[in-house]
Amino acid sequence: MDPIARIKAERQDARDLDDPNADLCFLALSESGKPSVRTLVLRDITADGFTLFINKTSPKWSIIQANNQAEMLIWYTNSQTQYRISGLIEELAPSFIEHNWHRRPTASKYMDYSYASLGSQSSQIDGRDALVGHIDGLKEKHREEELVTPESAAGIVLRPEVIEMLDLNMPHRIHDRRRFVLTDGKWRFTQLMP
Repeated sequence: MDPIARIKAERQDARDLDDPNADLCFLALSESGKPSVRTLVLRDITADGFTLFINKTSPKWSIIQANNQAEMLIWYTNSQTQYRISGLIEELAPSFIEHNWHRRPTASKYMDYSYASLGSQSSQIDGRDALVGHIDGLKEKHREEELVTPESAAGIVLRPEVIEMLDLNMPHRIHDRRRFVLTDGKWRFTQLMP
């Protein structure tokens, strides 16, 4: 079984059911041994990895620069299946983000501009109203078609080395748990005690 193909199929099933969490994931990073988890939008899944967009003003960027090992958790409520994906994060080429940045939702583009003009991601601001007002001001000054990809926008990919699947949707509540390890370009799996 190809675990990435299964994840992609389950994601599509979740999308077909209008699951609002179909495109979300949880990324765990570690800085100096201190765990840090955040919810992100999972942009793409390919045979090579799991693509995310981030902003280099975010604290997570410096964590990734210091330690590019990460774990991602994906949970599909419709199938009651969890995937834990461990591997290394790599920055994608600037041409990738340049090509894809314009496909982002309008609000996301203006948020990227706000990081440069109002405050870096996770910095303190005067309140949500200040942020909304700032974005409204940006929209008045810059039409969406005029926006260019900011230098702080980045694309990263988590290259999976190990994927653990836990399927809770099994008869008699005897869950199916498997570990897939990428060895010589092929996924090998072992059955685990749930």
